[in-house]
Amino acid sequence: MSETPPSAAVPGPFVDLFRGDAVALLATLRADGTPHLTPVWIDLDDAGRVLVNARVDRLKAAHMRAGREVAVCIVDPVNPYRYVSITGVVEEAPEAGALEHMDQLARRYLRVGRYPWAVPGERRQLFKIRPTRVITDSGEVDLPAPEF
Repeated sequence: MSETPPSAAVPGPFVDLFRGDAVALLATLRADGTPHLTPVWIDLDDAGRVLVNARVDRLKAAHMRAGREVAVCIVDPVNPYRYVSITGVVEEAPEAGALEHMDQLARRYLRVGRYPWAVPGERRQLFKIRPTRVITDSGEVDLPAPEF
């Protein structure tokens, strides 16, 4: 397991987790300070920022607007011992381009041309998260032989 310092970057060997169909878990904080955890589709931009796309009326969106610190964890669907865990800060959350980005995610995750659950007038935000801490594990472990 390795850890990178603040203003961290996702190491190259883990970028594939942002390009396939692995679902991430996003952790935000409620107003009372308790954690809120939700599965999300995930992406990474050319600047190394984690991208989370959310409807503006969702709790996760409200939490990210209210408190900028978040955490994201992606577990490799092929090797559940390989993962990347990111703590970061929401730098910006534009609505412009968010609907088109959601269609891109739908192509990747669902293999369809457009996001199928969009409703007329839907507003989305594209949360751009700068990693401040990145923890990874390659998943290269010697598992014991099954006993039962």
